[in-house]
Amino acid sequence: MRFIIFNGTLKPDAESNTSKVVQMLKLAFEKLGQECKVVTLRDLNYERATKDVKDELAPHIIDIFNCDGVIFATPIWWGGHGSYIQTMFERLDPIYSWSKDNKYQPFYNKVFGTLVSGGGDGFQNIHGNCYSFAANLGFTIPPNCNIESKAQGMDEILKDDDTVAQVKNCAINMTVWAKILKEGNPSKEARHSTVDVSAVGGETDYAFSDDLNEGKRIPRKKGQKRKSKKHSDLYTDEDPKGTIHGLGFKDEATARASVSKIRKSGRSHAHKIQAAVAMEQRARAAGKSGPAAIYRKYINSMKKKTKAKNKKK
Repeated sequence: MRFIIFNGTLKPDAESNTSKVVQMLKLAFEKLGQECKVVTLRDLNYERATKDVKDELAPHIIDIFNCDGVIFATPIWWGGHGSYIQTMFERLDPIYSWSKDNKYQPFYNKVFGTLVSGGGDGFQNIHGNCYSFAANLGFTIPPNCNIESKAQGMDEILKDDDTVAQVKNCAINMTVWAKILKEGNPSKEARHSTVDVSAVGGETDYAFSDDLNEGKRIPRKKGQKRKSKKHSDLYTDEDPKGTIHGLGFKDEATARASVSKIRKSGRSHAHKIQAAVAMEQRARAAGKSGPAAIYRKYINSMKKKTKAKNKKK
């Protein structure tokens, strides 16, 4: 596995706490048998731009496509990340724009982590900004890959148990998750937010309000008539006369037979939908995705009939 650390220190390496923790992280990856390259941004001659530019930084950005994980390292600078890491945001922006236009995320299957050093507030703010940016580029962010080092000076940093533990955990987790992503290759089925959901597989043509409201029940009160609009008149045991008996979700055959019973039950249109929704929910809760899908197909067909009726009114 190959990892790249983009070191955004503002000071020469000999004076930089960030660079010292970066050196520790590089060594941690190598102890795990992984390859790790450090790119110290302040040592390069490059242009600040939000476009594709051929300069000393460009080859390292291209190398991201060939690696398995990326780490942004930065000191806390007035509560935020340093200017060199901001440059990375700007230079990677054309790739983000390209991914939206082409509906493809080139950094799927790659992991991302952060390394922040400093003695004041700003850790969470920097991690949050970096993670939000990385997620929009398609990176996966493993747990505990956000190093926060408050120690100052090489001697103190090496003796700081918290920094040492975080560095080791980051290297281990990024390696583990990078392997998982490489083997599982989720980019085959994962979706970018700009993909037209109507063009992908599975059930996508739905309104959340339909599903979130359809199961809402208004209990029948004593004295109310069975078909009163003041209650939902569900099939449950509180209305035993309306119960559709013999429904199940043991397997797909049972679900199909149950749907047939619902169709032939003689109950109202709304009652049939309610019965099917309840059975679908129970099937999903029991991990029976096949039977649940059969009930959902019937529910959707009934909803189409409802829409057709409403259009005629």
